[in-house]
Amino acid sequence: MPSRSFAFSLFRAGLVFLVCTAPLVAERPPAAVASSPSPLYAPTAVLPRVINGRPVGSLIFDRTGHRLYAGTDRGLFWADLTQDKPIFVGPVFKGFVRKVEVAPDLGRVFFATFDLVGYVDVRDLSTPHTIAEMHPEDVVYEPSRHEIYVTSRDPNVRVFDARTGESSGTIDLPGWNGSELEAIPGAVFLGVSSKDGLYKIDAATHTLMPFATDAKLATPFRLEADPAGKYLFASYYQHIVAIEPATGRILGRATTQNAPSIAYDAGSDVLIATWDNEPPPIKVVVFRMDASGLSPLTQLQNPAKGRVGVEPTNRGFLQFAAREIIVWAMTPS
Repeated sequence: MPSRSFAFSLFRAGLVFLVCTAPLVAERPPAAVASSPSPLYAPTAVLPRVINGRPVGSLIFDRTGHRLYAGTDRGLFWADLTQDKPIFVGPVFKGFVRKVEVAPDLGRVFFATFDLVGYVDVRDLSTPHTIAEMHPEDVVYEPSRHEIYVTSRDPNVRVFDARTGESSGTIDLPGWNGSELEAIPGAVFLGVSSKDGLYKIDAATHTLMPFATDAKLATPFRLEADPAGKYLFASYYQHIVAIEPATGRILGRATTQNAPSIAYDAGSDVLIATWDNEPPPIKVVVFRMDASGLSPLTQLQNPAKGRVGVEPTNRGFLQFAAREIIVWAMTPS
């Protein structure tokens, strides 16, 4: 969401996670689902979590270009994950990059610093462009209308045309500032400080409204979305909940021993979750949505240096370690 800062990227569609008081299902032993077909992942590479002496604060994977983009307090870096031994290159922009977001269909990588929102074109990473001078807190790309949504400490969300950089309007919030932006085609979800629950912005009209769900959503939460809009997942405290974005209906839920970090691998249609376990080691569990809800498929062996914190790639995921980023990929069947 470690991101989607780590708080932005690590704890990031169609389903959402809600507060749940029902009995836990996430701890079902892997043996109970051994007969189910499950994706098999294996660590394939390692990247440094510290670049030029500075820790990575935000990560995002470009599913079209197969590149990983990372922000530190020294700038914006990238790595080609198709390489056997990927390395970070850059910085392509110098500055304190707090959040990174990608628009795969436009070939642009957006970034937020303490005082501006800008982007670089993947075909010309050497030329950064400024969209707006402001104090951004979070940034997300909505693909159906090609717009960038930006929150700050102000009680509103500013919207920009991701192609031209021109302002598309400002959406007032009912409370304080917005947080935890997450987009699916046609909608943007967020939390609002001083308000409980989840809010939804209609991308076509820029209308903001509370997003009603079958169960109360605990605040604060972290959101993670299926890029196609099938699911929106939320994690908080010891819970993971999946919600249908169009209706707010809860499709599945799981509980964990401690606060989970989640990543949705759209290429494999599964959710990866990590959490601290008592007794150790850290749990790395693969979930899938099925007729019974959010079901565990298998538990992966946590690498010796593995920590809580995951980010999605395509048919794979990234896991944070003390000073490394472990690249996992699906193994050939």
